[in-house]
Amino acid sequence: MLNETTRTRSGDMAPELQAKVDKLLEEFMEIVDAMVDDRHLQKGIARSQLPSSMVAIIDRERLTILAQFRASDRFASYFTNPKLALTPQQAANSAQWEFGFVDAFIIQFPKSLLDHDTAERRAALEKVASDHIDSEFLRLEGLLSLMRTRPIFGTASSAQNARSALLLLPQGEGREKNRDAILSATLSCGLSAEETTDIRNGKAAVREMWSAINETALIIADLTGADPAVMYGLGIAHTVGKQTILIYPQGSRYLTDIPKVGRIEYEESDVDRTGLEERLSDMVRSMLQPVAED
Repeated sequence: MLNETTRTRSGDMAPELQAKVDKLLEEFMEIVDAMVDDRHLQKGIARSQLPSSMVAIIDRERLTILAQFRASDRFASYFTNPKLALTPQQAANSAQWEFGFVDAFIIQFPKSLLDHDTAERRAALEKVASDHIDSEFLRLEGLLSLMRTRPIFGTASSAQNARSALLLLPQGEGREKNRDAILSATLSCGLSAEETTDIRNGKAAVREMWSAINETALIIADLTGADPAVMYGLGIAHTVGKQTILIYPQGSRYLTDIPKVGRIEYEESDVDRTGLEERLSDMVRSMLQPVAED
């Protein structure tokens, strides 16, 4: 429950501000519980009703709540960062990269509600609660309607290293031209980087790729030359919903308008390749941008 008071606490938020956040969440959860009952829904369809770890962030404009179900060792962290104005996507990135939430739900409130009394903000909280319940119900419907699959690679691992990147790199001549820049960029951003094995080596290599894709947080794919093994791995990564960065030569046409995909286009020249590392580093750092200030 978002208003649970027994969690281990941390963060840089002033105690009086924490108290305001706790009070708002208490009122919010009372509304959520009442709406779930009124709609005759099963308690827990809205994950905010379940035991969870939580991060509360107050930025320039909003109070953002990042949370994930957790049966034990729950924590609540409170941060203020007036330099930021978190979008939902930035909040999702922080939930994954900074706080290690692999299946987070995100709720945002106008920051001004913290200074309103119970009666003044009730209508606004009801709107947020209704949207939250609708979103959670649609999520459940989506899970129930998922196509049942039996991967030929075996059971997927649920473990994930939140500070890791898996590199899908082409084989053959010219392979090293982008490899060093990609590897340097990921390491400079504090990520552990691993290259996939060549699946043309046989069944064991395919299973290794499958396991590595499931266990990593970010996929970086070099599409230079449209290597079949890279394309094979990228298809798996998109199927399981991994965030990916695509690197490809100027003039190529690859996967436009795909969610959770970043793109870096380069010219086929040593001069432009020199900037590849810098551009990739900038893109990865934007994903890793912390919301909790040091």
